[in-house]
Amino acid sequence: MDASGDHPIETVGLNAATAPVHTPGVTVVGHPFSQVGMGEQMRAGFRAVRAAGIPAALHDVFRYAPRQDPDIRSLVLPDEADGLPEGGIRICHFNGDEIGPVLEALSKKGAGFENGYNIIVPAWELPRYPSVWRDGLLLFDEIWAMSRFVKAAIESIGLTAHHVGQSVEADYGNHLPRRFFAIRESSFVLLSAFDMSSYVARKNPFAAIDLFKRFRQKRPFDDVQLVLKMRAGEQDASESVFPRVGDLPKGTVVIRENYPSYAARSLVGCCDCLVSLHRSEGFGRSMGEAMFLGRLALATGWSGNCDYMTPDNSLFVRHAMVDVREGDYPHSAGQQWAEPDVDHALHLLLKALDDPAWMRRLRQNGRLDARRLLSNRAVGLRMLARLEAVCAGSGWAAP
Repeated sequence: MDASGDHPIETVGLNAATAPVHTPGVTVVGHPFSQVGMGEQMRAGFRAVRAAGIPAALHDVFRYAPRQDPDIRSLVLPDEADGLPEGGIRICHFNGDEIGPVLEALSKKGAGFENGYNIIVPAWELPRYPSVWRDGLLLFDEIWAMSRFVKAAIESIGLTAHHVGQSVEADYGNHLPRRFFAIRESSFVLLSAFDMSSYVARKNPFAAIDLFKRFRQKRPFDDVQLVLKMRAGEQDASESVFPRVGDLPKGTVVIRENYPSYAARSLVGCCDCLVSLHRSEGFGRSMGEAMFLGRLALATGWSGNCDYMTPDNSLFVRHAMVDVREGDYPHSAGQQWAEPDVDHALHLLLKALDDPAWMRRLRQNGRLDARRLLSNRAVGLRMLARLEAVCAGSGWAAP
């Protein structure tokens, strides 16, 4: 590949001193229309592969998700494959507990799983990957990790994983304005987002609420607004959470709608500071997206977001390690995660507001680091390097 990044479309190679390596085709497999984590991860992986110049198709295993989001349709439909092509490389985005059902579904479609080179990119959010899913991972030729945290979790059960990362870049286009979300134009806006279909204890939105309450006690008249974005899960789960936020300070915006992707991106663009006082993240996409857009990120300094967040580019919150309580996350026995220091988070937030030059420097550093590490091309080139090694050892090298 030359310095401009141009190369023949079939070429998979980074070293100009060697002969180019050709792939027999790449198929990205998973849930391309899903609006939750693994769907986002799959689409990010496809964008990254495409940015590296690797020809690829997508395959929707279960076709369970609605196909209504216009941005996702424009990404997926032109390159969607009805079936899983024979041979080639398959990059599979699904979790360990899905492996059995996915392979069964592919078998019913007549897809020969054993006839290609199969890569799995599983998500996980605790320090040790569940050993009960280990045999499923062994069915794949190799494992990719979207963060060094996930890589270490997988390697803790004796398997090898290759770190490739995850892109946060999308086709951003024009943003919806603040008034669409009932956010004040004048405010410094804190945004905290969480998914009710996931484990709320892990996302820990109540720490963000606590942070804002403490801020209000110190600065009752500052024009700062908290926006809570909840992606709706089951109704009973939603109702079990919101009584606890009923006493929020006046003017707090609570958003329950499930927005299409362009509106969700717009909401991130409307904030000044993305707040994630999480207990653990496999990767931490929302923080990366905010930084990519030049917004400030305030987050617990532990787990997957440490791939790209530092005290020099974000508000990096101290934490203590605590045991994961039973019921707060699957396979939690003997595991630990972070308990963020809300007092330290408040100290950092006040410092940023009182020192605009320091805050601008953090935002600039964050934007540069996110675009250097988390762009489609940056992640795509890491995938390209790995696929070069796969092809060179597989007999698929060009004659």
